[in-house]
Amino acid sequence: MKKILGFAILFFSVNLTAQTQNNTEEPTKESKTWELSPKKVSISGIVLTPTAYRSNGINEIGPSLDFNAAYYIGRLYGKNTFDWTRDKKNYLDRIGIWYFETDGKLLIQRETKTIPSFSSGFKGIFTFRDSPQPTLNTPGTSFKVNNKNTNTYASIYFVLSKHISKKFVINGGYSDGDFSKFIYQTSEFLSEDAIKTTTGKTPYISKSALFAGMIYIAKEKMPLGFEIIIPQGSTLSPKLINLQLGSLLKLNFQISYLTYKGGYEYLGTFNFRYSFFPRVKK
Repeated sequence: MKKILGFAILFFSVNLTAQTQNNTEEPTKESKTWELSPKKVSISGIVLTPTAYRSNGINEIGPSLDFNAAYYIGRLYGKNTFDWTRDKKNYLDRIGIWYFETDGKLLIQRETKTIPSFSSGFKGIFTFRDSPQPTLNTPGTSFKVNNKNTNTYASIYFVLSKHISKKFVINGGYSDGDFSKFIYQTSEFLSEDAIKTTTGKTPYISKSALFAGMIYIAKEKMPLGFEIIIPQGSTLSPKLINLQLGSLLKLNFQISYLTYKGGYEYLGTFNFRYSFFPRVKK
C-alpha cells in the first residue's frame, strides 16, 4: 500500500511539473518578437516618396538619413484636349528638371506581425531647370541656372509601411508643405500662364498631398516599385505616378505618368537614392 501511494504521489508530481513547464513555454512563444529580415537593397523610399523604413529595412526605432536625386529628362508622349492648343499630341519634348533632396526621418513604431511601421520625417528639396519651362507665346531654351529656374521646397510627412509578404510591401502617407509644388514644373500645361488661359483664374497649389505606393523585391537586389502623389485641392487636380523600374531598364531609368484635367503625359526619369544612415549592408 505504501508503494502504491508513493507511485501515485510521484506520478502526480511529474504531471504537475510538466503542466507548469507547458504553461511557462506558451507565453514565451506568443510573446516572441516578429522577425523582419533586412534586405540587400535600400527600401527607405520608392522614387520621390519615402517609406517608413530605415535604410534596407532595419526594424529598430531610430533616425535615418537619405539623399535622393532625380532628373526628369523629358516628355515621351503627351495628349491634351485644351481648346486653345493647336497640337493635341506632343512627342519627345525636353523638360530638364534636376531634383535634389535630403530626407531625414525617425522610425517611431517598429513593424510587427500585425502593426505597420510608422515614421515621421522632413524633406528639404532643391530643384533647378537646365531648360526653362516653355511659355505659351515664346518657347525657348537656356542652360543658365538663375533665380527664375531654381526653387527650394520643404515639407514634413507621416508614413506607414507594412510587409504583406517577405517580398511585397505597401506604403502610404501624408505630406504637408511644398512637396506637391514640384509637380507643376513637369509640364508647360501646368504653368501659371497655361492655367490662367485654361481656367481664367490664378492657379492654387495645395500645401498638402497624399501619397501611396508599393515595393516588390523580385530578386535580392532587384526592387520594383510604384508610387502616386496626389495634391489635395490643387488647380487641374494633377497626379504624378512614378514607376520604379530601374532594376529592369538599367541605369536607374524610370517611367512617370502625369495626369491632369485636360491631358496626360509620359515622362522619362533618372533616379538615384543613397541611404547615408544607417548604412546598407551589402
